[in-house]
Amino acid sequence: DVAREASEMILADDNFATIVSAVREGRVVWDDLRKVLLVNTPINNAQGMSVLFGLLLGLDEAPLSAIQVLYCNLICAVTLGFVCAVEPAEDGIMEQPPRRVGKRLIGRFLLLRIAIGTAILVSTTVGSVFWTKDLGYSLEETRSQALNTLSFGAIGVTMSARFARKSAFHPRTFLGNPIAWYSYTIMALLQVFITYTPGLNDAIFTMDAMDGAQWGIVIIFMVAVLIVMELEKAVRGMITDRKYYEEDWDDADAVEPDTTPLPEEVSRFGKNELPH
Repeated sequence: DVAREASEMILADDNFATIVSAVREGRVVWDDLRKVLLVNTPINNAQGMSVLFGLLLGLDEAPLSAIQVLYCNLICAVTLGFVCAVEPAEDGIMEQPPRRVGKRLIGRFLLLRIAIGTAILVSTTVGSVFWTKDLGYSLEETRSQALNTLSFGAIGVTMSARFARKSAFHPRTFLGNPIAWYSYTIMALLQVFITYTPGLNDAIFTMDAMDGAQWGIVIIFMVAVLIVMELEKAVRGMITDRKYYEEDWDDADAVEPDTTPLPEEVSRFGKNELPH
């Protein structure tokens, strides 16, 4: 009873298998929270920063209208954010070392990934507008280009974010979480719907229907977003592995043995010869 009163946590079930299962679920929740942040934060950043950088780089009109920004914010949070919130445990999750006490939810590596995701989404969105503008498309058509490039680029970010340590270029992308592909499909159908529905596209979203060339640009930039996110993951994995390989240590990193002389009484331990 005294131990229960003094403890900060009491195990209602001290079965080892239960403890292992609880640790595993805790790691899944932690990973999924970080994945949701990796998806939603770059997308939300890119929505406003695309408008800002588009105007700073010389566009006469904002590449995205206010209603487009609100729509993208809502639909991406509901569909893509939910995908990562219910992502199953990755292979090898129990082989990872324990997190240190006080570790932040957004560490330096996650912050770097968020910054890279934001930069690539802004670059592709604004770049697609300049590309279509040079090809002679109207303001409404370039806004269609911007919205679809950003939305499908967000799908690319989500595909990469589903796996914190493993590559998305693997059959595992098609397995494990069927909700992911339902969400991708719903989002793609909604994009097509608002792009081609008369009255909805021009009167509400101030955009126009897109042709095949514009969809080709969307696909190119979506693939580019996925490749950039996966390259960062691969480089980070190599750096992390190298950090823990003993053969990569320099001689200067080796710890010198302690040569401090021990007291004479140490040799008597176990011989009942210590004075009382």
